[in-house]
Amino acid sequence: MSRKLHRRRYLAPVLLVAATLGGCATWINYGDGDLQGRTVVQWAREDRFIYLKTSNPLSFKPSFLNTPVVPETMYTDGGSIPRIFWSIPGLSPWGFGPAYVIHDWLFEVHRCNRPAPAEVKAITFEQSAQILAEVGKCLVEAGLVENNKLDEIDWAIQTRYARDNWDRAPAPAECAVHVVAPRARARLGLAPARTVVDFVIPPPRRR
Repeated sequence: MSRKLHRRRYLAPVLLVAATLGGCATWINYGDGDLQGRTVVQWAREDRFIYLKTSNPLSFKPSFLNTPVVPETMYTDGGSIPRIFWSIPGLSPWGFGPAYVIHDWLFEVHRCNRPAPAEVKAITFEQSAQILAEVGKCLVEAGLVENNKLDEIDWAIQTRYARDNWDRAPAPAECAVHVVAPRARARLGLAPARTVVDFVIPPPRRR
């Protein structure tokens, strides 16, 4: 079972409770981080998307770190939201797209030992949840989120189910998958990846 399927299975019961409660207390402090850059997501094939790092890459410097988190090109499917919840406003897999991409990259760095600055490699499970919350806050303040379910999402990703996935040793195939570059796709006779998301993070609107 893939890492994403594991995460969906773990998040399903806690999101059900969160959605039912309509709001949950969270230990996460919504700090003021710095979110910048361009978010480009390409469709590769069914349920297979690529976050594409550009010359103006997606970047987030958390309130508690000196080093920004800058995801590399990677496969992603956005948030690990079980399909049953997609019809609930605010709980689609791409409702907090940049936050999910950055969170996915932190899992990649931690579980697959991807190259990253030492401070990013040292990020803990609790800090990964904090970072998702802070990116989400930036998106809300930028007016990019109409249905704010950030409290519910944060509550779900702090549970033992999410921690189990963070701590679980990856299967070899999970860390051996590499994104097929555009030129290689053409050489192999694969259809070109299609860009489905492309926008630049606007300046913050904080008071």
